[in-house]
Amino acid sequence: MNIDDRIERRLGYEAGTSILADPEALSPVVHADSPVGRGPVIEQLLDAFESAFSGSLPPSVYVYGPKGSGKSAVVSALFDRLATHSGPRQAIQTSTRAVQPTVPSFVYVDARTASTRFQLYRAVLAAITDEPVPDHGIGTDELAATLRDAIRTGPDLVVAVDHTDEPGTPQAATLVGWLTDVGRNIVPTCIGRDHPDAVEWDAERTVEFAKYRRHVLVELLTSRCSTGLGRDALSHGQIREIAEWAAGDAHDALAVVLGAAINAERAGASTVRSRDIGAGIEGVPRPCASLGRVLALPESRQRLLYELIDLSEADRSTVSAATENIAARPGVDLSASTVRRILYELADAAVLERVTVRRSDGKGRPPSRLAPRFPTAVFRELFGRDAGPL
Repeated sequence: MNIDDRIERRLGYEAGTSILADPEALSPVVHADSPVGRGPVIEQLLDAFESAFSGSLPPSVYVYGPKGSGKSAVVSALFDRLATHSGPRQAIQTSTRAVQPTVPSFVYVDARTASTRFQLYRAVLAAITDEPVPDHGIGTDELAATLRDAIRTGPDLVVAVDHTDEPGTPQAATLVGWLTDVGRNIVPTCIGRDHPDAVEWDAERTVEFAKYRRHVLVELLTSRCSTGLGRDALSHGQIREIAEWAAGDAHDALAVVLGAAINAERAGASTVRSRDIGAGIEGVPRPCASLGRVLALPESRQRLLYELIDLSEADRSTVSAATENIAARPGVDLSASTVRRILYELADAAVLERVTVRRSDGKGRPPSRLAPRFPTAVFRELFGRDAGPL
């Protein structure tokens, strides 16, 4: 938030403004244009890409670190900036006239939405051309050939693929293979959580993101709250409390802030209270699945998750009860068996957790229930109540 933004916000502020001034500014899945507190690691990335500034291809890079450490925020912002410095390939260079070197094109792709070879090629092609790129009616090999031709007549490419090696996304080695099949003038940068020793791909350079230090996370939350919340809605002491609880995870910290603000606003409060922070913390399970993963699911699966968390505790006390109650809802046009299958798939993907329910009589095999592993209040806010039927 720059000085002009701050002045405009003060000029536009009126007493009685709602707590939530801009929910998107607090969303764990929205990244700031200028990431806070990550200067040293940005310098490491620029060191890795330094050869690109003289027109050469940089080494392959693997970026890794825990959830909520700023990997996506930094890499997406950095690649967005670097993309503005790339240009068309210079066809002729002479010894009598200096020619500005051509910086390779930098492209950022999210494997959560580009988890197939076709989707990956389409995402890269859409980023480097102004021409419309079809999403159907064309084969993967034909799309690869189109991408190959585009690279042959344009700048070299540095492609960052985020969220590799997650449930539902390909391994880094697979994604790198798909890219290098198109041409040698594509250099991959993969971003994931696993340590390099656990990844079946040997990048030429590695860059590690550590968890946020508490004072840095406080600064990040303060910056986001200055835009997302009404003035004085959250105190500095409350921000420190949330940062300490989050233990360096910006995703979870933002989920608590947004969840607390939602709770306070629904109660008609003028500021975020201690009970709201407690509700926000209670709404973020440990361990917590990234909301980005949940919101990248097909809308039909998001709808089932919405229906699940909207059930009462009694109506989702067991998997069978939840299945029957979801299938009976007016907006759901799926059989109970299909609902059950999808719920189990979401549990296998670690979006839901199967929890054993103790039987009071101690007889027979104990049933299980499904517990969300994502921030439910924030998901409900982001998904909204206006989603269409399945």
